[in-house]
Amino acid sequence: MLFLYHKFDKTTYMDASVCIEQKGTIEAIANNKITVRIDRESACGHCNIQGLCNLTGPLERTIDVKNDNRSFSVGDAVEIMITRSMGNKAVVFGYLLPFVLLVTTLLLLTSLSLAEWISGLISLAALIPYYLILYLRREKLSRTFIFTIRKID
Repeated sequence: MLFLYHKFDKTTYMDASVCIEQKGTIEAIANNKITVRIDRESACGHCNIQGLCNLTGPLERTIDVKNDNRSFSVGDAVEIMITRSMGNKAVVFGYLLPFVLLVTTLLLLTSLSLAEWISGLISLAALIPYYLILYLRREKLSRTFIFTIRKID
């Protein structure tokens, strides 16, 4: 299911229950692509060891969004949106399938009486073709996972 672009205004805004939203700033506009920088808030702002922990991941990301010929300029505050179903699909491709592949390979190899360390290394190596296939199919995936953008008033 592709998420089609449409113009947003205050009255025709997506239902928050079916949409994942992130606020960001336009960093660059080139041809038909807008690059948006998203600054995420840290989930552990008051934790004593927040400088040592990397659980929250990088706090700054960039996302490329198709420019649908609306008036955006560098520095604009925007909201990036994707449907919740597409967000779930991304979680499946990024986390669930690799985990299932890793565990299945590990269980299969250990049942064949291979040494645990060899089974572990081969299981980790089995992820290389998976991520290589994702990388090679990135153009098709980028057409599937479509982000929309709207200016924040």
